[in-house]
Amino acid sequence: MNMNRLQQNIEEAVTALTERPMLAADAERILIAHDLMQGDLSKPQPVRFADAVSAILDRVSVPLEDWDLIAGRSVQRELTEDEELLFRELLKNPRSPFRGSILGSGHCSYDWEMIMENGLPGLIEKARVSMETKTDDGRKLFLASLIRVYESIQRYILRYADAAQQRGMSDLAATLRKSALEKPSDFRTGLQLCWIITLIDCSYITANPTLTLGRMDKLLYPLYKADLAAGRLTREEAADLITDYYCKHNLNMGRGEHQVGDSSNSSTFERIFNFDAPQYLLLGGTDIDGNYTVNDLTGLFAECIQPQFKNPVVVFYYAPGMNTAYPDLWHTLTGKALQSSSLMFYNDANIKKTYRGLGLPEEDFQNYHHFGCNWPSPGSHSFWMNGAPSAVHYHAFESPEEENEVRNTYIRTPGKGWPDIFINFLKSHRDDPDLNIDTIYAEYRTFMDDFISQKLEHGIRELRVRRRKPWAVINFTDLFTESSVDLGECFSASAKYHFTLQSFQMFGTLCDCFTVVDALCFRDKKITVGEMLDAIEANFEGYEQILAMCRSVPKYGSDDAFSNAHVRRLAEMMAEITRERGRKYLASDGYFMVPCIQSDTWHLKNGIKYGATPDGRLAGTAFTQNSRPANGSCTNGLTAMFNSMLNIPDNGYLSGALNLDVDPKQFEGEAGHAMFAAMLAVYFNRGGLHAQVTSVGVDDLLDAQQNPHLHRDLRVRITGYSGVFVDITKTLQDDIIERLK
Repeated sequence: MNMNRLQQNIEEAVTALTERPMLAADAERILIAHDLMQGDLSKPQPVRFADAVSAILDRVSVPLEDWDLIAGRSVQRELTEDEELLFRELLKNPRSPFRGSILGSGHCSYDWEMIMENGLPGLIEKARVSMETKTDDGRKLFLASLIRVYESIQRYILRYADAAQQRGMSDLAATLRKSALEKPSDFRTGLQLCWIITLIDCSYITANPTLTLGRMDKLLYPLYKADLAAGRLTREEAADLITDYYCKHNLNMGRGEHQVGDSSNSSTFERIFNFDAPQYLLLGGTDIDGNYTVNDLTGLFAECIQPQFKNPVVVFYYAPGMNTAYPDLWHTLTGKALQSSSLMFYNDANIKKTYRGLGLPEEDFQNYHHFGCNWPSPGSHSFWMNGAPSAVHYHAFESPEEENEVRNTYIRTPGKGWPDIFINFLKSHRDDPDLNIDTIYAEYRTFMDDFISQKLEHGIRELRVRRRKPWAVINFTDLFTESSVDLGECFSASAKYHFTLQSFQMFGTLCDCFTVVDALCFRDKKITVGEMLDAIEANFEGYEQILAMCRSVPKYGSDDAFSNAHVRRLAEMMAEITRERGRKYLASDGYFMVPCIQSDTWHLKNGIKYGATPDGRLAGTAFTQNSRPANGSCTNGLTAMFNSMLNIPDNGYLSGALNLDVDPKQFEGEAGHAMFAAMLAVYFNRGGLHAQVTSVGVDDLLDAQQNPHLHRDLRVRITGYSGVFVDITKTLQDDIIERLK
């Protein structure tokens, strides 16, 4: 490919990420949806779903550019004044198809293997055969609606093929026709079909799609290998296609940040469904026999990572020893990480150990997937029960009381987070002379045990409601999951496994609170529990000496033996309760709880509302984020921080996102790169769970706050996704700067 043409692809994607107007919108989707508000709401939901998707895909335009290697774009622009009025009417109107017909299916993974094995024609035939075996009208209608949507996707792709032919892009037109009408038999067609399905979901169907793209190096390798052997494709041509595929993932995004931002500083999901939603591309890992599943395509996907991009987020599953088994691949990946690429590493061994401990059969988690932000799921046969009201509920509740109990209640982390529970225990024992740290642990365990049991029981009630009429509702995920097509049932009910998350938020703050109280009140007896409570209730005003003592105790991240013991004790206790309480539900209903040390940006939101804590944190300031130690606590360097984190058991958690912030000057040049690669490999080889890297100087970030127009290219890790630094809120910017100091 002409390098100028490839560079044009990349520059177009970067420009879209950094210069698109903040109020740009998916104009065509919004206008079509407004027209669809007059639809017949008396029709069954599967019919309305098929009507809506077909109308959108038959009416949206099929834009192309001369430099496109793969096709698929959405139209994003600012709305006119009249269109803005229609948009606002759409948002508030309960007849909007995006409230009753097109259901969000984000934070999921499709069965991409099924897609490659069948293609769209094969999926249609699979649904027809399934429909012939059904005797009830509900499942027949479900499958008939699936077929209508498959056919609408085919028509959409064929319109693209005609547009490409009219522009003289005959090779692309041929690839598009094959992707619509045949099972993929070559790398180009397979990649094109994957992108079209992704584009439809992320641009037209799901707000905050957060879609997992599957294990692309395994999925497409047979096609890639056959193409190379037959002389149909060179490695360089495959790299160009992958690069354009990466480019396309950034063209349908808006600007801003979705967890802390709002309509004043972000495009928002209402305007652009994919405005700040990551798509996850998975690489690496091991097979059921423990062998590495790395191939040449793994390396190619890694080489094509563009540090300027937000999407896709490349998730590399590192298995111990990969750094020496595949030194070139490890060099490539760690080099991309030092460029602050949208890349994260997970420890394959830890995830598999944790699934074994939860009780899942080996074969059911071998192809585990990353399904959103920081969470691996068992795979495309599993569904996340995220607590959001399911449309199944509209059809299945047996009484208003049941609806109120199940649909409108979601058990989240209690109070104001886990540190709040700790402080409440202290308050209840303010004047107890016999109080010791073991008593606090015992009460904490009892509280946590009861909370997790309630949450599991609530989830199982919801799941059993979902299963009453599983054919009554369709969403886009059902098109691409085996059980939905085979059973004629919504995947949210028919999945082999259902799971909920248990996020242990503000983990570092909680560890430090235990450590400081134990050190000052019990071990050294420098102050009483009452004096500690008086100090934090006063936000340490007038208690400066106690504040100094609290801050002087070595914290999580310093590799202090006393602190490490509390990290290990807390992490093991949380993991054990989650694991043990879920076993009976896994056995009875395939339902379990995913343990994770994760908080996303709630460490900011909750911290702003919360008072001081015994670790020396002042009121209104941030808690710790995800599995990361508190800012400023890693006083003995990165190695000590890693050693502290290795006290988190390697068989207890499926996620524990670590924003690993490094000074780029520390790892400059080839020698610095080699040092970083070796350090990260040692961490993972010893059982480290996760890392995602931001390598930006503090001075650059401070200057970017003052001169944003000069720093549009700065990318930083936020949580399970990356952000353009100058587009995120000042509060989040300041938090990232504090991380890097």
